[in-house]
Amino acid sequence: MDEVTALILGAVGDGRQITVYGDFDVDGVAATSIMVEVLRELGGRCDWFIPDRIEDGYGLSDQTIRDLAARGSRLIVTVDCGVTSVDEVALARELGMEIVVTDHHRPGSELPGCPLLHPEVSGYPFAELCGAAVAAKLASSLRRAAGADRSGDERDLDLVALATVADVMPLVGENRRLVRDGVKVARRAERIGMAALMAEARVDPTRLTAGDFGFRLGPRVNAAGRMYRADAGVELFLTDSKQRAGEIAAELGRANGERRQVERTVETEAEAARRELEYPDAAAIVVAGRDWHPGVVGIVASRLVKKLGRPAVVISLGERSGKGSARGVPGLDLLAAIASCADLLEGFGGHRAAAGIQIRPEKVDAFRSALTDAVVEQIGPERLDLPETVDALVGGPHVGLELAEEIELLAPFGRANPEPGLLLPAARIVDLELIGDDRHCRFTVETGGSRAAGICFGRTGFGVAEGDPVDVLARLELNHWNGSVTPQLQVREVYPVQPGEASGPGSEPAIEGCGPEEWWERFESEISRPVGGPMPGSGGDSGWTAGNRELTEDPAPPAVLAAELISSGQSLAILTSDAALRWLEFGGETGLERFRPDEPGPGRPGPDGDGPEVDRDGSRRNAGGVVLIWPGSPEVARDRLAADDGSGVAVIDYECLAGRPGLVSPFDNLLQLEAPGAAPEAALAAAGEGTLIRSTDPGGLEFAEAASVRRNGLTAELRLLYASLRDAARDGDPADGERLREILRGEPRSPRSPELSARLLRVLVEVDGARSEGRGDARTAGVVSSERIDLERSATFAACTRDHKERIRYLRQSNSQLS
Repeated sequence: MDEVTALILGAVGDGRQITVYGDFDVDGVAATSIMVEVLRELGGRCDWFIPDRIEDGYGLSDQTIRDLAARGSRLIVTVDCGVTSVDEVALARELGMEIVVTDHHRPGSELPGCPLLHPEVSGYPFAELCGAAVAAKLASSLRRAAGADRSGDERDLDLVALATVADVMPLVGENRRLVRDGVKVARRAERIGMAALMAEARVDPTRLTAGDFGFRLGPRVNAAGRMYRADAGVELFLTDSKQRAGEIAAELGRANGERRQVERTVETEAEAARRELEYPDAAAIVVAGRDWHPGVVGIVASRLVKKLGRPAVVISLGERSGKGSARGVPGLDLLAAIASCADLLEGFGGHRAAAGIQIRPEKVDAFRSALTDAVVEQIGPERLDLPETVDALVGGPHVGLELAEEIELLAPFGRANPEPGLLLPAARIVDLELIGDDRHCRFTVETGGSRAAGICFGRTGFGVAEGDPVDVLARLELNHWNGSVTPQLQVREVYPVQPGEASGPGSEPAIEGCGPEEWWERFESEISRPVGGPMPGSGGDSGWTAGNRELTEDPAPPAVLAAELISSGQSLAILTSDAALRWLEFGGETGLERFRPDEPGPGRPGPDGDGPEVDRDGSRRNAGGVVLIWPGSPEVARDRLAADDGSGVAVIDYECLAGRPGLVSPFDNLLQLEAPGAAPEAALAAAGEGTLIRSTDPGGLEFAEAASVRRNGLTAELRLLYASLRDAARDGDPADGERLREILRGEPRSPRSPELSARLLRVLVEVDGARSEGRGDARTAGVVSSERIDLERSATFAACTRDHKERIRYLRQSNSQLS
């Protein structure tokens, strides 16, 4: 740094002509502006040169060096280029010029023979600076050595931040601080050109974010270099005339609009050219077109990569030569793949993720074949679906202003520090409408009992019907509009919730029940049980308990809580008043499995390493699996769960805990979706050690009360069973055998347990509404009366009603304890 500083200040003091040699992208324009400004500020004779993207290409060229020498330049200071220009630097020195290279790109095997300022080569502690940041550090050193006013150091930060974001540098370490501080400087809008650019892009300076640099301001500066003259950006940032700044900003806006139109045209033609290829889905996509604008082929290549999941090269063909831009995919060394085809190219350069090539038109087909072979050799022939990162699962009241403000504290966002990706499981999208010339859409995202505003750019729909359950991947941001601040979900992707495993496409998740022999045995045991006294598990006054577990409470919707805990990879028991109904809400095993970590957990692989563990009888073990335990489950399933180590996920009905005090003890986490209905259940539902998460979702009490009504209120279920028995006996014969069991079990979507079925039939018999004879699969049953039935005559109905009232009292008392 000292050597470079002294050399430049010497040229300033001698009055020699200095030329700042930049690049045509945002980083080069910003770096050029910073360096020219400081040299003029110190009294230097200084001009600048920005190469033309099409005519000159990237970096230094022999002809330009000769032109600069001819016009009197005595010192060249490169910014954002030059570290690989060994021959061009040597030429400059041969022509009697001094040259200083400042750059940040990857150096080659040989360095230029001149003073060099480069984060990696110079041994700077943070090697990820952009070209503008390197220029700003040199500018600061020049001011300090010259004893000049240092306020310009801070003033430069708006351009450093713009360049850092636009050049997609990682926003970690020093870059994070530079961008954060640069945003603050830009918000003051003291640089006339930056203020004009924000006004043209309709960016409120007081609300400027790093994202605005990347998506609204940067593209306008880049558009000048892509379409016309890159030095328009330098003039914009150096002018002290508001009028001239407004004119240039408008010019950049028009260029950006034209760039978008040209980009869309080239993208359409490139996609059409791909479809016409012999192998349109090859491992590498190489398309070429006559006179495609070279300034947009890189953007189009990136679009093809995102759409197709394959590396892409888009080439603009001229009469004798073509220039192309290549973009890669994760895991591929793109430059190495292109280098293996070097004999087919006139020139190439770049890095692992992006590159540029020069090729003769007649060599394109051979290059396509050779590049495809090189890609297959590295990463195989399959499409690479670029992963979306989920940082947290949220929903319900959590999707609000408080979380949006907390996320904003993590800014600035960009490469290596992206905005947190939030997954809203089992949400619904409603009220969708098109905006922005029908190119974007906004809508409402319903999650639990909460609603949040949503927006998606570049899409007009998600291929799902309104109200269908979906998992929504989004960013949560603050939306400032008309003086108000509201949370807004910027949706990145929507994943339809697939139907669970069942008998056919689109059917409900399967609910496993006990077999006929066990079903009839349990049915007969319950129907012959003496009437009177409390129902099993009822009564008590103690309310909820956490036992020895660490208690937390959360108002998020049940699906969100379940998803969060399952994704942790720890074992989980989900406790609820109606496990079968919750199982359906969650999408069954398939619905819950989608939140399991990808890496195998304890017990997940089967004996051959390919599937879940199974017992010798072929039934699936719980180890690492997802199971349902409801009152109608086979006893063997409950026994297996009780004997297991709790390494998987289980949805368990409170009623199933009776007589099994250690059923949930092995599980790391217990999730209670609503209060138990009785004190014995509450004690059993907190057994073991670990964490107990209690849902405070407002719908929990209503759900629990509805479950109690169905199992102990009985009135509605009695009507359904009476009607089914009446309809089945219209041919004159009462129902029997398997036919009777199907009637007693009810709808497959929400079947009754053997015990509930027995209570219902016993009530009908006690009030002379039905007659039943026999036992087990020899039992028959049919209606005997169509007159009004007085349920109060049934001792079973009275006992169930008492228990139902007691459970409702207990539930409401328990819910009153919630914080």
